[in-house]
Amino acid sequence: MGLFNWKNKRKKEKEKPGKKEMKEAVLTLYACRKDGDAVPEIAKDLFSQVMERIFFTDEQEFQILFKDGTAIQFHVTANKPENKAQSEGMVRFFAQAPLEDDTIRDAILRQISLFNCIVGIQFQLDDNEQRTNHIVNTIYGMAKELGGFVLHPDMCLYSPDGKLLISIDGKTDYEEFRPQAHSSLLERDAEETEADRARKERSIALLKEKGIPYIEHLQAAVLEEECRIPPKDAIIHRLSAVFAAAVVSEIYGGGQFDNCREIAEGQMKQMEERYQVSRWLSPEEKAYIENPLQEPLQHVKFGWRYECCSVLLWALSMIGLKEPDEICDAAKLRSIMWNHTFDSLMEKAVLRGRDEILDMQDLVFRYDWACVDARIHHGKVDGLDGEIIFEWHYALNWLTGADGITEWDRVSTTT
Repeated sequence: MGLFNWKNKRKKEKEKPGKKEMKEAVLTLYACRKDGDAVPEIAKDLFSQVMERIFFTDEQEFQILFKDGTAIQFHVTANKPENKAQSEGMVRFFAQAPLEDDTIRDAILRQISLFNCIVGIQFQLDDNEQRTNHIVNTIYGMAKELGGFVLHPDMCLYSPDGKLLISIDGKTDYEEFRPQAHSSLLERDAEETEADRARKERSIALLKEKGIPYIEHLQAAVLEEECRIPPKDAIIHRLSAVFAAAVVSEIYGGGQFDNCREIAEGQMKQMEERYQVSRWLSPEEKAYIENPLQEPLQHVKFGWRYECCSVLLWALSMIGLKEPDEICDAAKLRSIMWNHTFDSLMEKAVLRGRDEILDMQDLVFRYDWACVDARIHHGKVDGLDGEIIFEWHYALNWLTGADGITEWDRVSTTT
């Protein structure tokens, strides 16, 4: 394609006095997928005619170098907690849009709440309109392949065919809209069984009893054939790591101590003696514990993880779960953890059965959807605390291997 075959020509033109500098442009692609692994290959294929080469700068970033010497940069995040926070922020932002049709508005906000794969795209613009159009159209081609939507800097969100989904001033090209997810999120190798359907019906019966909204068409969150519950020792290892990070967050975020570093080091030393915890920390937990002051907001994140500890201890039959609008008894959790070692927990704990854990996962999955729906409508669900439910959902998805994910930091709560 000739549009990008003018490196030498552009170099000569740059030498002319008064030549305009190229400007940076930014678009963001939002999609609903299990992961973002397909993004580089899709970008490579669609830009192949104008591409010199593709290279990765880290695990989440890659660049495509064009034949004219410029580049386009992609930053991909998928199945990350920050994606959930960003999609919820977008929901709050676009909820202000004065759309006349509340049905369309709610459907669009539901679509936005489903976004869990975000691709930030940065490239250079010049006065060559054809070149610009080719880049932008190719990005829209990526959106089509990924089943996503494209956000422009003016905060207008477009579908892959160029139709305006929503703008902050209340405009849309749609007279009706139904939320959608890419097939990668919907396709499952396992088939729903009668037991899976029965589990869903039991969950819905409980939701009806409590007056909690629900979505009739959602399948069982994790099918029995897909469920992979870790062995008891692996759950205790994970519990010890989550607990250690929560303890550090309490020390640094509670405001009770002047010598936080000394106290935290002492607590971690005890955790090492009891649980050999350093072997089981996730990368995010390890980074936080080693430098808890780098990002103070992390204190809140890891503080809420006491709720994950409660779920893991529940799975080990060490405690019962409180009502889903009551925070866990952190003092009781601490008592259990500090009065045990790995060996004594292995001896005392009894892993609950797969059916019981799956039942709880499916119910909490539906709790979480009710909380998301309430946030869209600026409300709340009586009897549910969204923060508690998120942490329960996170821990239960790890316990059941939802989406095939077993790495703690990569757990998704979209299912």
